[in-house]
Amino acid sequence: MSISDFEVEPRTGSRFGVVVLGIASAIAGGLAIIGWPLPVISSTHGRGQHAWARTIRGVQDWLSHDGWRMSGASWIYGALAVVAAAAVVVLLHPSWSGRSASLIVVVPAGVLLVVGPALQWALGLPWSNYGSGSAGGTAIGIISTVVCGAALMGFRRAARRKARRDQDQGTLAH
Repeated sequence: MSISDFEVEPRTGSRFGVVVLGIASAIAGGLAIIGWPLPVISSTHGRGQHAWARTIRGVQDWLSHDGWRMSGASWIYGALAVVAAAAVVVLLHPSWSGRSASLIVVVPAGVLLVVGPALQWALGLPWSNYGSGSAGGTAIGIISTVVCGAALMGFRRAARRKARRDQDQGTLAH
């Protein structure tokens, strides 16, 4: 028996990661389709009781609504599903560069995350058809977070490029 008897296919990435991300994508996609409310994270007072009560109230409103449930949370869950599905594709293609891999993951999710709530807000639609609240505050928060994140990434990339250029010029001078 020799090593050639144990022919195996080349490794294409983490299978465990692919399975976990695939499951996460399916769950987030399902939550997006059914319009499941987002859990409330912040609390204005108390030890999270207010946030928990608001989360429970959102679920109760969702359960008691008669008809199709539409929610702005679907954009967020949809973006999470797209990130997880795109990450699966990237894991299955480890030869792709970091830049193309990040574009495959970030661009579609960013479009869903920004355009969806912004369009919903611009059309004057409520955050959901089963609860109360406006899409305005959430849309502004999402848009500002994504824009600031993109700007920081741009500044970081520009600083790295400048540092590389300065290092190359310093090497040429010597």
